[in-house]
Amino acid sequence: MDRRASESSEHSRVSDANTSRESGRDRSRSYTQSRASHQDDTMSVKARVQPLWKTWDKLARKTGEHATVYHTNGDRYRGQYENNMRHGQGTLLYKNGNKYEGEFQMDKQHGFGTHWICKDGKLRMQYRGGFANGKRAGQGVLAYEDGGKYDGEWLEGKQHGQGKMLYAGGEVHEGSWAEGKRHGPGTLFLPNGDIFQGEYREDLKEGPGTFFYVAKNKRYDGVWAHDVAKCGLYADVDEAPSNLPHLTLADPIAVLEGLARDLERQRLEKDHAQHLSQQPDITDSGEYGGPDSQQDWDGYGEGGEEEYVNADFSRVEEEDEEEEEEEDEDYFEDGDEVI
Repeated sequence: MDRRASESSEHSRVSDANTSRESGRDRSRSYTQSRASHQDDTMSVKARVQPLWKTWDKLARKTGEHATVYHTNGDRYRGQYENNMRHGQGTLLYKNGNKYEGEFQMDKQHGFGTHWICKDGKLRMQYRGGFANGKRAGQGVLAYEDGGKYDGEWLEGKQHGQGKMLYAGGEVHEGSWAEGKRHGPGTLFLPNGDIFQGEYREDLKEGPGTFFYVAKNKRYDGVWAHDVAKCGLYADVDEAPSNLPHLTLADPIAVLEGLARDLERQRLEKDHAQHLSQQPDITDSGEYGGPDSQQDWDGYGEGGEEEYVNADFSRVEEEDEEEEEEEDEDYFEDGDEVI
């Protein structure tokens, strides 16, 4: 009996130990599964929640009409946006007090608009007209601080095309412009009533032109170089009858044309010299319009230059001498007095 009781007690202890081990394993498996589930839930929450800076950036992206937006540089803008850029109608107030009101495209002034300048706390309209990529373009009016005004065409922020400039001193120029300078045919009206009509080049009178002395009823038809009259014919606009002998050249137009050709030749020679000075030192080939051989370059520096330039005018020095001899024979008409 004692042995049976002992065996039964031992069997009971073994069974309890096995049960305890199985329970421990179940608890371990349950903890592992619970931990894995918690990790999955945490990762799912992290996937759903974006970083705060992304949330702010998404809210800051602007499209459509917006109230006043304050920029970090101190500027303020109120108007339309597209893809977080100023696009459409809007008003931009600069930090220094200046103001632009008009059209925008891709964050730049583009289209029709008006620009004001702030001085002493007051706004003065500076420009009204077209813009392209943040620069004046197309038709527009610019008012200068000294009282001058330009009304005409613009390109890349400069006067370019046809335009009229009213200077502060009272002069008025109307004509062609290029890159912010008078260039091409134009007319200059002076405050005293005198008028100049002629060609301009880089803001200076250059080439043929006529100057009208309105008060004296005189006119001067001539040729200008670097804003200085070089040669010309001075005469009355409307000649009145007179008993004095009439002095005249046999062919004044030919004289003026000859002088004009000389001035034009000098101008082309200067341009040609500048062109050559900008070219590389080439002695073995004819690139950039130069001579085709070393022998040609040697001759070009020793008397060849004169003939090379004159070839552009389709004449040489010998032809000039013959023409001058023929002109000298018929220079004055019979009976005319010599000036």
